[in-house]
Amino acid sequence: FASEVSAIVSEFHDRRKKGLTLGAVRVGALLGRVLDHCRRYGVEIDPAMSSVVVSMLVLEGLGRSLDPDLNLIHAAMPFLLRRGAV
Repeated sequence: FASEVSAIVSEFHDRRKKGLTLGAVRVGALLGRVLDHCRRYGVEIDPAMSSVVVSMLVLEGLGRSLDPDLNLIHAAMPFLLRRGAV
């Protein structure tokens, strides 16, 4: 299980090098693959996690339809910096 998840994380990091945009990184697909491995290996997941995954899929799809070139790091930076100042 750990090696399967490690491969998914490595793939995410490889895609991230192209830019962390909604068009380049498919977070929903990555989460779906992790959940598939959890099911295959019998790893139990907190039921609340399924709500998080569904929410991520909806938000990712909406974001991609509005602006697939949105750079997530650049968009989040003002919020992250403001939060750190509090």
